[in-house]
Amino acid sequence: MPWSVVSRRDRVGGARRGFVLVGLVAAFVGCSEPAPEGPKPPPTYPGVKLTVGAVGDAAVLVGVAAQRGEWAASRKGEIEIASDAARTPETAGDLDVLIFAGQDLGALIDRGLLDEIPNDVVLPPPPPADESGDRKPKPVDPDEPAEGFRYTDIAPAFRDQVSKSGSQRYALPIGGSALVLAYRRDAFTSEANAKAAKEQGIALEPPATWDQLDALARFFHGRDWDGDAQPDSGLAVALGKDAEGVADATFIARAASLGQHRDHFSFLFDADDLKPRLESPPFVEALRAVAAWKAVGPPGAEGFDVAAARAAFREGKAAMLIDRAEKAAEWNSSKAVSVAPLPGSARVYEPMRKVWDEGSINRPSYLPSGGGWLAGVRKGLDTAKRDAARDFILYLAEAEVANRLLAERPFPMLPARASQMGRGLPDPAAAPNVDARGWSTAVSRTLMAERVIPGLRIPDAAGYLADLSDGRAAAVAGGPPEEALKDVAAAWAKRSEALGVARQLWHYRRSLNTMATSPEPPARP
Repeated sequence: MPWSVVSRRDRVGGARRGFVLVGLVAAFVGCSEPAPEGPKPPPTYPGVKLTVGAVGDAAVLVGVAAQRGEWAASRKGEIEIASDAARTPETAGDLDVLIFAGQDLGALIDRGLLDEIPNDVVLPPPPPADESGDRKPKPVDPDEPAEGFRYTDIAPAFRDQVSKSGSQRYALPIGGSALVLAYRRDAFTSEANAKAAKEQGIALEPPATWDQLDALARFFHGRDWDGDAQPDSGLAVALGKDAEGVADATFIARAASLGQHRDHFSFLFDADDLKPRLESPPFVEALRAVAAWKAVGPPGAEGFDVAAARAAFREGKAAMLIDRAEKAAEWNSSKAVSVAPLPGSARVYEPMRKVWDEGSINRPSYLPSGGGWLAGVRKGLDTAKRDAARDFILYLAEAEVANRLLAERPFPMLPARASQMGRGLPDPAAAPNVDARGWSTAVSRTLMAERVIPGLRIPDAAGYLADLSDGRAAAVAGGPPEEALKDVAAAWAKRSEALGVARQLWHYRRSLNTMATSPEPPARP
């Protein structure tokens, strides 16, 4: 055996013997000092049975069901998954724990189904005072394992907006959703494309504005940008009826960059009287631009739902795709895919003065589905069930468990915690040709943007969005955008009248998380 190997082992062995000796001396010298406290055991709920179900898509329960065993074993309680059928806000009254999209938050609150979650449930107790009476909390490194729920690690958009109505917290986030731009790397790096783009004054790089994206789509459309001797298209995007709502979310995201002014909080409605703003210039301009995308898409693009758009991109028929970031596994092909945040606008409309302000790029992030998916506790449970239900949603939203939920292929989600956003794809094996670093950067920039707009969260949000979908589809089919949006605005006003304008206005103001409201909503009509 070589001397160097023997000597290293002797040194390691000697070091270990030295550590043992020092440890024995320390044990005798300091035997009178108390041992440090270990982590506190979790609370237990023997005899408590919780029924957990989903409002909306029941597929989200696959991940929840997979994680319940650890909670049940450590808490001595029982979890029953109500997976027989997805509930609606009207039929969710039998659930103890509700898993739902942020889009349903207003409806669940309106029906009195959600219990408030007080600060002392999610925030750690204050640190003990030192001899001077000061309380100095230990700094938390989000990249290091830590005891407790670590509420402040949840991204501000989810912590302060998506999970709240007004200043009240009604749920905890377990996953998010965001739109991004996916693009074929070969289209943007080909020497032939670079030469042609330079001649036309076009930069082959992720667009900073929607106008730049339009120019890129026109440049790539009809060009053999991938070298297969076949003309390809510029952009694949959902333009027709789309059950996932990506088509409507894409339109709203473009309108937000034009119409969500930095000095205002309201966007889709006027926050003083609930009058729809859909007939204003930002929405008309955005809808006209979105309808024009059918000219730079693959054949039949005007009827694409998001599944068809993904397929066209995956098959190399389009250079770019707008989609939910959590669906990256469905973009994967044999070619490399890069990812970027959605673009913004170089001008934004000021609704009070009715003028366009120009300056820095306005790039608010619009989050589909009301922001993402939440876990809440039904109001009115007895104390034992309420405490167990609160503990279970804390368990689902804590970092380790949330990370496992994100990797569930039947229902992919984005991380809601800041410390998890830079770690790449939750399930990289499902999308091996998607640039993980670019994906993480795009997701982080979107979810941690200075201005984040969660999707509509008032009662019957799905109905309002269905009206919008009808108008958007009419414009894509060739109708004037002004007329389409006028019809949607009228449908929204009628829907609000049926639900009660004052009550819906109360919910809308609270959904903005910044507007003053009365503690209780006005009576139903």
